[in-house]
Order: sequence, then C-alpha cells, then structure tokens
Amino acid sequence: MLFAEEYGYQLDLRNVSFNSILPGIHADKYDMGAAGFTITEERKESVTFSESYLTVDALMVIRGSRGEASGGAAVAEDSEEAGFFAGLAESFEKTFIRESRWKMIVEGIGVTLLISICSVIGGSALGFGLYMLSRARNHIVRSAALGVARIYSRIIAGTPTVVVLMILYYVIFGSIEDISGVPVSIVGFSLTFSSFVYSHLSVCVGSVDKGQTEAAYALGYPRNKAFFRIILPQSMMLFLPSYCDQAVSLVLATAVVGYIAVNDLTRMGDIIRSTTYEAFFPLFATAAVYFLLTWILSILLNRIKLYFDPRRRSQKQILKGVKTK
Repeated sequence: MLFAEEYGYQLDLRNVSFNSILPGIHADKYDMGAAGFTITEERKESVTFSESYLTVDALMVIRGSRGEASGGAAVAEDSEEAGFFAGLAESFEKTFIRESRWKMIVEGIGVTLLISICSVIGGSALGFGLYMLSRARNHIVRSAALGVARIYSRIIAGTPTVVVLMILYYVIFGSIEDISGVPVSIVGFSLTFSSFVYSHLSVCVGSVDKGQTEAAYALGYPRNKAFFRIILPQSMMLFLPSYCDQAVSLVLATAVVGYIAVNDLTRMGDIIRSTTYEAFFPLFATAAVYFLLTWILSILLNRIKLYFDPRRRSQKQILKGVKTK
C-alpha cells in the first residue's frame, strides 16, 4: 500500500496460487508479488526481488512418550473424546462461521458451475460445428475442416489441461492486462471438450450402417434431413453415455483453474485452509460439494439419454417417410 501510494499506482489486490505469482509477474500480469520466496540467482533473471528482510531458522520439537497411571486412564480417555468433539466444533466454526467464510464456498461453487456449464455448451457447439464442416459438400471446406480437426485433436489430446490453461493465460492472452482467468478457463475447457465431441461423434456416426442412409434416400429424405432425422438419433445411443461421463469429468477437472488465478471451489477451500490451518472441514466440504454437483449433473444428463432411447418412442414419433406434395 505504501509503494502504491508513493509511486502513484492504483492498488488492486489479487489472491492467487503461490505457483502463479512469479509466472504472472514475468508475463506482466501483476506489477508486484508478495510471499515467502526463496531468492535464487536463476529467479533474479526473470523478476526483480526486494532486499531480503527475513531469515528463518527451522526448529523441530519432538514430543516424547510419557507413562500414565492406570487409575487415570478412563479419565484421560473421556477427556480426549471431549477434546476431539470440541476440536471439531471449533474447526467447523473457524471454517464456515467465522468471518462468514461459508460465503467463500458459495462463491467458489458459482465460479465452478459457470466454468463447467459454459465449457460444456461451448465445447459441444464447437465440436459439433467442426464435425458438420468436415462433412460439407464443398470439397475444399471439407478437406480444410478435416485437416484442422485432426491436428487440433492430436494437440489437445496430447497436452495436459493445466498446461493448456497456462499457455492461454500467460502467453496467448498475456498481452491483455485486465483479463480474468474465468473466460480463459472457459475457452481452455471448451477447446478440450470440443476435441472429445468431434472425435467421438465421428466414431459414433460412422458406426451407423450405411444402409440406413440408403433407406432414408429411398424414402425421399434429402441429405441433411436424413442425417438429422435418422442417422444422428441412432448414433446418439452410442454417443451420449460417453458424453455424459466426459461432462461429469470436466466438472472435476476444473479444480486446476487456481493455477491461473481463478477462485473456484477448490481454490476457496485452499484459501480457508491456509488461513485457519484447519484441513478437515475445508477438504471434506470441497469433496462433498463436488460429489453433489457431479451427482446432480449425472441425473440431468441421464434424462437426456432417455429421450433418445428408441424403446421409449411413442407411435407418433416413429418415422413414416416424407410428404412429396
């Protein structure tokens, strides 16, 4: 605060992962970082350190065993049990009640849901659009789409998601000073999810017998209508189970967005844990929320799968050909 006041900066504090501080400064995302850094000659080549102002002497204290009188064993056991529950109550109060830290959990849930939902929608639209371009009538468009899709799918499939996010945030969007990590996360996960959608949709549609297309043409269906009314619904029976599993996995994969300064559910749990030095409730609360989110998402996606189940079609939904007049 004194530095910002002295040199005319407008102070904007951001709580980010420790591993993101030095890369963020090097990429000009932040002007200054504060943490317990170890100053090395190699790190001095990338960023400018202040003068060292703290020397830490590490000490270790080991508690030795000590005998207890047999008569006081029961009293000690009751005392330990009471202390255990009292410690749980205090940990719960520090994690959720004190300073209204439960609001941080709620905020983290909102960020996680926003990234997950937007990534699934964006990735599905991008992957499906790329597949439709790869089956276009125009030979140039079709060849270009196939080439881009193959290269793009191989690159995404062979690169860890966290690396994709860091490349997007620190390199591709590094010149944009005030960009938030949330839209970058949505772009990154949309790219990875669209790669799955394109490749898996290609396999599932290709598994439908060609006789189905020929039968559709014989009934008078044009090319696109045959695809959307006959071929695509049949491929959905193979596509949707893996699609649902991948969508659920994406929610869990968003736990790495803390590397690019996004305060999602996992990051909020880490902040509470580092503040209170309590690990039990922050970790179990994070795990429980992820479980509930994925469970609810699985139920919703299973409802979509039932819609494409041919055994549940009504008499009105059965195709009877097309009207030619």
